[in-house]
Amino acid sequence: MTDIAVHPPGTWQEHTSSAGPADERWEALLSGDDFHLSRRWLELAERTTAAPIRYLTRYRGEELEGALVTVVGDRDAPWVLARPDTLLAACAAEGREGAAGLLAEAGDPASLLPSLVCGGRHMGRSRLLLRDGAPDDTADGLLDRAERHARSIGAASVAFPFVDERDTPLRELLDRRGYRCHASGRYARLPLPAGGLDGYLAALPGKRRRRAQADRRQLSAAGITSSVAPLDRADIPRLAVLEAELMAKYGLDWAPANTEAALHGIADLMGDDALVSRVTGDGEIRGYAVLLRYRDQWYSRQTGFDYAYQGRLPLYFEALYYRPALEAPAHGVTGIHYGLGSEEAKRSRGCLADTQFAYLLRLEES
Repeated sequence: MTDIAVHPPGTWQEHTSSAGPADERWEALLSGDDFHLSRRWLELAERTTAAPIRYLTRYRGEELEGALVTVVGDRDAPWVLARPDTLLAACAAEGREGAAGLLAEAGDPASLLPSLVCGGRHMGRSRLLLRDGAPDDTADGLLDRAERHARSIGAASVAFPFVDERDTPLRELLDRRGYRCHASGRYARLPLPAGGLDGYLAALPGKRRRRAQADRRQLSAAGITSSVAPLDRADIPRLAVLEAELMAKYGLDWAPANTEAALHGIADLMGDDALVSRVTGDGEIRGYAVLLRYRDQWYSRQTGFDYAYQGRLPLYFEALYYRPALEAPAHGVTGIHYGLGSEEAKRSRGCLADTQFAYLLRLEES
């Protein structure tokens, strides 16, 4: 069992590695919706970014009262859609609520950089973590320290890129502290009813249920099989090629080596909690989705498809929805997180979508 450090009441600390604060007390602050703030994912984030990550914490005795993950986003940060400059410009172009006005005020969105990005650099559910019953000044204290740190490194802004519409305490706190906000996306999640695939299909509206049943008949007639199994390193080169095909479809230049490195890192840290939902035809993997398990939830990560083979076959829906719904009860999984993008397709297969809001504080104005 890990030794627990005891701190005086009200102790504030800063850490440059998750190895410091991220013990079982950190995990106790999380729910099944917080995989991207879990110990294993934070360790992977540290391995795969050159940007400085800092963890702000407050302790009282043995208790971790609250925590905030921060990372510096500048022009060189490759995670462009969690950076406030590129996120604001993209949201304004998409007509998302409040974005055009904030872009007009900013002028050049690059003026927001460098930015201290708070709540994690993942896309969806930027969070400030609090223990139930934490002192009332904990959240304000963490933000005080984040803003002070931002100024000390010469940051132009502080940003929470994706605050969930349901996170009322954080939204009210940021409003009160003078942060401005714009809608930044819609986060899709699928609560799974009991009964596996039959329960999932029964919960769909009649027309969509019949469409899903027809999809599975079409796949069966074409000799397509599917499975959910632990990530096999021997499959990684093929998975990498398929993700590159998906990126190319959307006009993005993506080297398969990037996917290979990411999947080996995931295999190292996630072990048997890293699974692949794959569809196979004529002896080859033709489509897949990586599913990462955290508590009773799956998180969809890398995906890819063989578009030359696919034609009109519904490989996407089999890999992302039908097979996972069938297998979920055996894994004790009650929901799947799909994140941002492709909202129409996700909602057509039963997903709920929650609006995310980007909150910005320009430091020269504060």
